[in-house]
Amino acid sequence: MRGRCSRKLGVLAKAGVLLWVLWLGYILLAGSPFPSSSTVEEDEEGRNVRAKQRSLDEAAADGQLARPLYSKPAPDSNAMGEWGRATHLNLSPEEKKLEQDSVERYAINIYVSDKISLHRHIQDHRMNECRSKKFDYRRLPTTSVIIAFYNEAWSTLLRTIHSVLETTPATLLKEIILIDDYSDRVYLKSQLAQHISEVNRVRLIRTKKREGLVRARLIGATYATGDVLTFLDCHCECVPGWIEPLLERIAENASTIVCPVIDTIDWNTFEFYMQTDEPMIGGFDWRLTFQWHSVPEVERKRRKSRIDPIRSPTMAGGLFAVSKAYFEYLGTYDMGMEVWGGENLELSFRVWMCGGSLEIHPCSHVGHVFPKKAPYARPNFLQNTVRAAEVWMDSYKQHFYNRNPPAKKVRQLQMKPTQVFKQCV
Repeated sequence: MRGRCSRKLGVLAKAGVLLWVLWLGYILLAGSPFPSSSTVEEDEEGRNVRAKQRSLDEAAADGQLARPLYSKPAPDSNAMGEWGRATHLNLSPEEKKLEQDSVERYAINIYVSDKISLHRHIQDHRMNECRSKKFDYRRLPTTSVIIAFYNEAWSTLLRTIHSVLETTPATLLKEIILIDDYSDRVYLKSQLAQHISEVNRVRLIRTKKREGLVRARLIGATYATGDVLTFLDCHCECVPGWIEPLLERIAENASTIVCPVIDTIDWNTFEFYMQTDEPMIGGFDWRLTFQWHSVPEVERKRRKSRIDPIRSPTMAGGLFAVSKAYFEYLGTYDMGMEVWGGENLELSFRVWMCGGSLEIHPCSHVGHVFPKKAPYARPNFLQNTVRAAEVWMDSYKQHFYNRNPPAKKVRQLQMKPTQVFKQCV
């Protein structure tokens, strides 16, 4: 009897051990890192769903980061100048006289400009590759946009400011710095100050005497807090997507000065002419006058795609972006340059001869009103070009003097030729 009980207990014990082993095996399989094929399929599907969601989230985040500080009002196709169209007016003799007076005063048809919205839309006819290009906004540097002006017309100045605010992503725009270079027009006093006080991220600085473009811009640069200094003239309109290519290129190479493609805004009708063909590059003649030239074949072959930046010997000078640190390393502008003219070639020579580069980015477009004539005199233009020749052209400066005999009379400089060079070696 006792033997049979012992055998039964042994069987039960073995059965219990077997059940325990099976249960333990189940637990181990359930927690195993080697799931069944159905589980693999479910996890793969889950990963795809999660990846897609992350992609959507990132796209949404990029969309948020790309938003400008202010949005333009809805377009009005019937409004004058909308989408960059030309404006033609049927004027009475009295109105025609007012129009002519505005042209005489500003060298721009301000009578027409005043009829056009400060927030007008511009058609984006850039290359498809430019419009579809994606940017990592988290990695782009910030910028301070510096705009110097002297007795600028109200509508062109304000349209420039609002164009920057409405086309530059808020996450990239540190501030707009306006430098009033001792203007004496009444509307540029309290009226402008009041308007600026109602707009975010715009700062107005007034000089205590006439400084000229070069020194006025340098005053603005000293107040800038952005990583990149972006200089614009005071009668511009920016095409959406204008700033990202400039900042991306500087993020890639901080020793590069990058210029946008300068589109033409007609001084009389304010029609916006966008360059859709290959941009031109800057050059100069032996009188040190800036000129535009076609891109040489060697540069075409060097570039891998048509949206790659284009190397340019010189720049027009009114519109460009540069790392603030690199600008200071170069020695900034030559402080001996008066008013404007010649400083663009001097800085162009300097950046190339100090190991940097100068480029035009085909995906960045900014419209510029080219006045009918120079709005004010440039009595020091010849002196400025002589400074550039003496400092940077070495033996080649003789070609400059041969082509420009009056320059010999202003040959004596206040600065030794090596002073600027030593700042960038």
